Order: sequence, then structure tokens, then C-alpha cells
Amino acid sequence: MRIALDAMGGDDAPRSTVQGAVEAAQAGFHILLVGDEAVLREEVSLLGGLPPNVHIHHAPDVVEMEDAPSRSLRRKKDSSLRVAFELASGGQADAVVTMGNTGAALAIGMFVAGRMEGILRPAIAGLIPHEERPVVLLDVGATVDCKPEHLHQFAVMGTALSRTAFGIENPEVAILANGTEQEKGTEVTRETAARLSEDPTLSFVGYIEPDGLIEGRSSVVVTDGWTGNLFIKTAEAAVAHVTKALGDAARANVLAKTGALLLKPSLSKNLSHLDGSVAAGGLLLGIEACALIGHGGSEPPAIANTLCFAARLAEARLLDALRLGLNDPSSGTVQLP
Repeated sequence: MRIALDAMGGDDAPRSTVQGAVEAAQAGFHILLVGDEAVLREEVSLLGGLPPNVHIHHAPDVVEMEDAPSRSLRRKKDSSLRVAFELASGGQADAVVTMGNTGAALAIGMFVAGRMEGILRPAIAGLIPHEERPVVLLDVGATVDCKPEHLHQFAVMGTALSRTAFGIENPEVAILANGTEQEKGTEVTRETAARLSEDPTLSFVGYIEPDGLIEGRSSVVVTDGWTGNLFIKTAEAAVAHVTKALGDAARANVLAKTGALLLKPSLSKNLSHLDGSVAAGGLLLGIEACALIGHGGSEPPAIANTLCFAARLAEARLLDALRLGLNDPSSGTVQLP
């Protein structure tokens, strides 16, 4: 497997991306560090060189985190992000990984790789950590305004991802809503529920509330990109707030410090699945490329995990699984010309 890494993308790139690539190289697959060669060589020299399965591919431009997607697409044709997608589209890489600008990754990925045949809208699938296995939530930002047919395709793609990535034979699919009763939700979610319940290729279980999502009561959860993105950001903010509050309380006095030391092993065990450093980031689904978008602030271990996950998905032929699900005539989700 060959993974093209946008080595210039991320809050602390290229330091974190180069170190992450070196850590991931121990798994044995090939990594292409895409970015300004002179800058990358300088970073590599600080590490004493690269493993034999990590190589540099020159790309002089950088898509900054604040760059508008349209500007990145039109004016930065030699950016590390675009070149990484071109390597995948041209068959020189099996997957793309970036910790950079999500909007630019979506725009460039759509332009360079193109949409899969029959796909109406792309989706970004977020992986919600859970102690048993991650829950696939989509969309978390690619398509804000969704119609029932879009959400139906998201359910099909999420099911294919859950099977391919986590080996779940018959993933249960739910719709994120404000209650579990059938009359809850909006006109869009109710029509989506009717469509999913009629699809024999899906194991649809109805509506799910945010607490059920976090507790992993369903393998795949579908929603529009606006709601999904807000859920992700709210959950991350809540975890950060609780963690800080616990830390502040533990430092309050000697008695609190003693209690914190006693509780630390138990808390670490029970909260480890919420640790963002082990999450693989989001997957851009619906384009002709296996592409993962990690968090901009990812540290090297998280970047290494994302690279390894990308290699695993490429080896498991995720794109073929998506095509198969989307083109299954019994699902009725795609009408081919």
C-alpha cells in the first residue's frame, strides 16, 4: 500500500506530519511525504533521516487553514494537498491523508478525483470513539442541506464503511433525531426513515438521540452536515470542559489530590476511548479516492494511526465496497444512466 500524506497540512506541519509518517512506517507500507522538498529535507535532517519506505514528493505550494476552498482550487494548483490527490487519482498512491483544511480537501478531492458514479452528494464520515468499536456518523460537514435521497446514500456508504473498517457484518443504521418516537424529527428525517425502512440492504433501527450515539447503540448514524458538524464540535468541547474541570478540582487541595491519584487508573481506563489521539479522523466518502481528513492539531501518534487506518482501508478495498453498495439494485439508492 502507498499512502500520500499532505505533509504541509496541519497546525504543526511539517514537524508533526514527518514524525507521524516515521512512526507509521514501522507498519511496513509506503508513505509519500508530499510538500516543499527543501522544507521537508530540513525537518528530516532533525530526525536523522527517513526509513526506506518513506519518500518525499515535491509540491511547492501550501493550502493554509484559513484559505477559502475556491481559492485553494484555483490559485494553488501545485499545493501539497492537490498533488496528493493527483497521485491517488493517477494510481501512484492508494489513499490520501491530510491534517489540513477540510473545505479545501473536499473541493480539491471532488475536482481531482471526481464523484463516484451515481453519487448525489459527498459526505464526511466521522468516527465517534466507543470502547467496543467506533460509531460511523455521517455527514459531519460536507453537505449542509440534505434531502432524503442524500441521507439514504449516506446510510449505504456508512454501512459499507462499517463492514470494511470494523468487520461488522450487519451494521445497524439509525437517524439522529430529537427523540426515538416515529413522529419526532423533521419532514426530511421522516421521509428518510421511510426510505431506509424499505431498503432491504440496510438494517434500519429508527431514530437515535445523541446519548444513544455516544453510547454506541447503533453502528451507523446519518444526519445532515450542519447537525453532524455541530454534534462533533459540541462533543469535543464537552469532553475538553469536563477534563479541565476534573483537573482543576484535583488541584484544589491535598485531599483532592489524594483522591485524584486514587481515581486516576479507573478514570484513564473508562475515558481512554474518548481520547482524540487515537481517533482516525474523518473519511471523505463519495469520491473516487480513499481519503482521510485528520484533526489539524493532531500529534504524531494520531497522524501515525490515521496513516495506518488509511492503509488498512485501501487494502480492504473500501472504494469497491462503496461502489458495490451504491450500485446494488435492491437498494434503489442509485439510478444509473
